[in-house]
Amino acid sequence: MTQGFASRHAYGLAAASGVTANVLLGASSLYWRELGSVAPTTLVAYRILVSLLTLLLVMWAGGLLRGLATLLARRVVLLHALAAALVVVNWGTFIWASIHGRVVESGLGYLIAPCIAIGLGIVLYRERPSRWRVLALAVIAISLGLLLTRSGELTHWVYLVIGTTWGLYAWLKKLTPLDAFSGLLVETLVLAVACAALLLGAQISLAVPPDFGAASYGLLALCGVVSVLPLALFAFAAGRLPLSLMGFFQFVLPTTQLVVAIWAYEQTVTPNTLWAFGMIWLALVAMVLEPLMGRRPANQALGGER
Repeated sequence: MTQGFASRHAYGLAAASGVTANVLLGASSLYWRELGSVAPTTLVAYRILVSLLTLLLVMWAGGLLRGLATLLARRVVLLHALAAALVVVNWGTFIWASIHGRVVESGLGYLIAPCIAIGLGIVLYRERPSRWRVLALAVIAISLGLLLTRSGELTHWVYLVIGTTWGLYAWLKKLTPLDAFSGLLVETLVLAVACAALLLGAQISLAVPPDFGAASYGLLALCGVVSVLPLALFAFAAGRLPLSLMGFFQFVLPTTQLVVAIWAYEQTVTPNTLWAFGMIWLALVAMVLEPLMGRRPANQALGGER
């Protein structure tokens, strides 16, 4: 009985970690809004540099740096360099949206991102989608069309950029032998080199406003934690939960963003936007559930699927 309780406790802790990771990511718009007096490009530069230091410290403390160099073949480095280009555009767009109150759009972006990855699988690997998946993708395409043509209150490029970059980023991450921490470390190293070059060439600046107080500096110093903590929680969950459950966590982030947009930002959301958001949400739920229907053994133990 003690072993069963411990197993359920560990499962619950892992599930809570996965949910918390996505809630933190969704709510992080509020953090970036507090730093809105700083230019978005400057915030991205700080995020890169402080995240690199935070990752190095966390990975050194956890013994995760050992053996990393042996995995860095040329193909792996190039793959993560491409991923770095995608993530910096994603970060910049997300920070801009958070500062300028376009949080519904960023939430929509993260909601449609899985569709990009699925579409790439169909096009590049000639995967044959089931009828359920084709129907779900059609619903998503129609919903996006309605957003583009009837939701005039939205800044459309925000969700298109976030959705495309995050979907491509997620797809690239499936091609790497590196774990989540090591992959992000390589990406932030690439970005830090580019950032240093831009700083030396005076293309970007780390300057903050003259009235930037101690509290604001304290917030800025936390940007590495804001980036790395959700990753750590998600990695903890991914190592202990079945993939079928992990799939549902992708809905937590955009849903959190929608709640934050309505309650914290008081952003205007028309019925058409809410309807399209809901239809995309339901279509993705159908795609997550479809592989599980009728295939999971009744006696499968918790956590047995990896």
